[in-house]
Amino acid sequence: MMRIGIVSKFGAPDGLCIRTDSVLKGLVSRGHEVHALTHSKHVDGLPEDQIHRFRAVWLNKHFSIDSFSSPRSIARISKKLDIDVLHIQMNSGTTETFLPYYRNALPPTIVTFHLAYAGGMSFYTTLFGIAWKGSLFSAKKYDEIILVDPSQKSYFLDYGVPVNRLSIIRNGVDVDLFSPPTQRKDNGIIDFVYVGRLSLDKGVNILLDAFGQYHRENPDSRLTLIGDGMLKNKIEDTVDDDSITWIGNINHDKIPEVLQKMDAFVIPQNIGGLGLSVMEAMSCGLPVITTAIGETVRLLGKDEGILVRPHSVEDVADAMRVFGDDKNLRLSMGRKCRQKVEDQYSWKNQIHQIEKVYERAIESRKR
Repeated sequence: MMRIGIVSKFGAPDGLCIRTDSVLKGLVSRGHEVHALTHSKHVDGLPEDQIHRFRAVWLNKHFSIDSFSSPRSIARISKKLDIDVLHIQMNSGTTETFLPYYRNALPPTIVTFHLAYAGGMSFYTTLFGIAWKGSLFSAKKYDEIILVDPSQKSYFLDYGVPVNRLSIIRNGVDVDLFSPPTQRKDNGIIDFVYVGRLSLDKGVNILLDAFGQYHRENPDSRLTLIGDGMLKNKIEDTVDDDSITWIGNINHDKIPEVLQKMDAFVIPQNIGGLGLSVMEAMSCGLPVITTAIGETVRLLGKDEGILVRPHSVEDVADAMRVFGDDKNLRLSMGRKCRQKVEDQYSWKNQIHQIEKVYERAIESRKR
């Protein structure tokens, strides 16, 4: 058993928190003593005496500017609790940028690098690129680095990070929670679904334009969106009927109930990475339409979904036409998606790999 500290935000509707929550629950289930060092108000799965908070100013639900004293607080708490290993999530706040400078006062440190690539040319993708490079510089200073996206490995190696400090542990899925329905609906309507922030980087503007185009050709189609963000006002301008349903943010464990009623999952993101929402949809037996960037190129085989070009409304509309015209293709792809997730992306396998990284970091500090 290890005594583990996890430095992260918790409870926000994004992939970092979903992954962190899954890791926390997995470690607890395997008998480890887990402590959360956080700027979040709520942490599910831990008693209150194992939650240790530091102050922060939240810029939005996803990012904060933490107090300057937070690294010292984390060092002090880690020493008091005799933490064996400290696991930091990058990027949820400013703390992880400065924490490595307190290395001598900390137990072995592991960072999970969550940032993905920005595709295309625009102001916000430039900002993503700046954040990515800054986080890369900070991550280099940790004892061990966990990458969720294998495509990132070459960048770290080019940056001078030794290969023996890099581990690729992909995002995982609770395959028992995210499971296919016992029977697919058959009402003649094709239902597309999206899960994620309603933002430009996730391609929601492309999705809405593509669905509007497809729906005019096939009125027996619907689109459901789960999530919130700046593009929610664009929804009502897409079609002039009730074919689009916006659910907003819902608890993560309620998402499978929605996915199980759908026919296909669509997310034309221009930020490359191994998206949890894609894998969770696949685990529910849904074929996927997504963008051919980053790790999605390796995640999604040609018999499991359709890859489209970034920023292409026509590509997404064409993919919708393919799925709308061929039910057997949708079902066949969905079955193969489920099988892939069961075989390669179950959290049961990923937690064991994370434990091995902890053990290696602890042993390395003893030398």
